[in-house]
Amino acid sequence: MVRSLSAAVVGIAILAADLLAPAQAQAQPPTTAAGLLAHYHDLSRAAELVNEQLLEVQQRLAPLRRQSATARAQQVTARAAADRARVHAETAQEVDRMLATAGGAGQQDPMTVLVSGVGVDELFDRLAGASLVEAMTDERGEHYAGQADAALRQAQQAEARATRAQQQASAAETAVATEAAEVQRRKADLNRQITEVRTALDHLSPDDRALLAASEAPGGVVRTEDVLLPHGATGAALAFALAQLGRPYLWGAIGPKAYDCSGLVQTSYRAAGIGLPRVSRQQATIGVEVPRNQVRAGDLVFYYNPIHHVAIAVDGSFAVHAPSFGETVQLSPIDAIGPVTTIRRIL
Repeated sequence: MVRSLSAAVVGIAILAADLLAPAQAQAQPPTTAAGLLAHYHDLSRAAELVNEQLLEVQQRLAPLRRQSATARAQQVTARAAADRARVHAETAQEVDRMLATAGGAGQQDPMTVLVSGVGVDELFDRLAGASLVEAMTDERGEHYAGQADAALRQAQQAEARATRAQQQASAAETAVATEAAEVQRRKADLNRQITEVRTALDHLSPDDRALLAASEAPGGVVRTEDVLLPHGATGAALAFALAQLGRPYLWGAIGPKAYDCSGLVQTSYRAAGIGLPRVSRQQATIGVEVPRNQVRAGDLVFYYNPIHHVAIAVDGSFAVHAPSFGETVQLSPIDAIGPVTTIRRIL
């Protein structure tokens, strides 16, 4: 028989329920120890889903930030090149104008006229190097001016392309960053709710705790020393995972002191020399699918729809996993962890 919570604990439970999303907040707050525990598990599953979403969006955001930074650098380079081309074009136009002035009046050698007009040092500064002097003295200034104008147009077009690329990269980065911020906000909100409910659970009477512990006890027990490890990389991955029993759950953690569910799987298989994606939904695309009645040690068991939890089978009945907030890496019955979505065999 389920015992009622004390008045003080009911108050904490109501406060926790008030923090729920509007759709959930309309439901009656739990008034029993079992109800409060179920509420805690619901919040934990919701938080785990949000955690997986945040990991995925962060994975998308990282390369976009790199692309945006590269595009900004390319834009700066293109703008500098356009500025140089603009200076060259203006100088070439001035050369062309001075040549026309010097030669059009039937005067002496154009170089003499130009030097006498501006001085040697200033002339060389204006002409920007020997190539322009050569262009002037062999009467190819007009041709050079045309080339400089063409180069300027090309540089300006390159700058325009770089600017568009930078704007597109920046827009993509901003969109995903906004999405990440929203997921982060939902995560923080769920964490606050979980903390409130966890506080209520911590204030349960010893009798209530014993009752909950009995209701949560798995239907069977497996000892790590009884686990038969398969040969090869699968056995190495499973052995690593079992060595992490008792480590705390921590969102985003991949060891060595704490893990989240997909972090435990990724790190365990990495220890065996096998690379896996970071997020459980991505991990569920690796390997081959196997039916529930053919599960064996080392298979990955995925839960919920959309997938947001994963465990490593130790045999056909139990699996090792990092459950959720406030819990540690543990062995649990495969079917007690949650609704199985798919099972994948990596090797």
